[in-house]
Amino acid sequence: MDTKIFPQFASITKTITSSDVEKFAELSGDKNALHVSEEFARETKYGKRVVHGMLLASLFSQIVGMHLGTQKVLYLSQTLNFKHPVYINETINTEFKLKHF
Repeated sequence: MDTKIFPQFASITKTITSSDVEKFAELSGDKNALHVSEEFARETKYGKRVVHGMLLASLFSQIVGMHLGTQKVLYLSQTLNFKHPVYINETINTEFKLKHF
């Protein structure tokens, strides 16, 4: 058994760019106009393009894979609650707490 101690908490800060959203739309196939069309989004209650929620959720994968100090972690589940939209060029902080079972 590996006795090395791994971080119990990790976080990353990222500014979500238009290029991030466009790449995610292409990769995921989610090309909803609210995400990819400034003209469409301007006419919605949001007033501008909204970042894909799942793009934001995918940042947890980066934390698990790159910032917890091991490749022996298995990412089993995630619960999401989107409280407000994130817009292009906003900076977000993503936090992850490791639980042992």
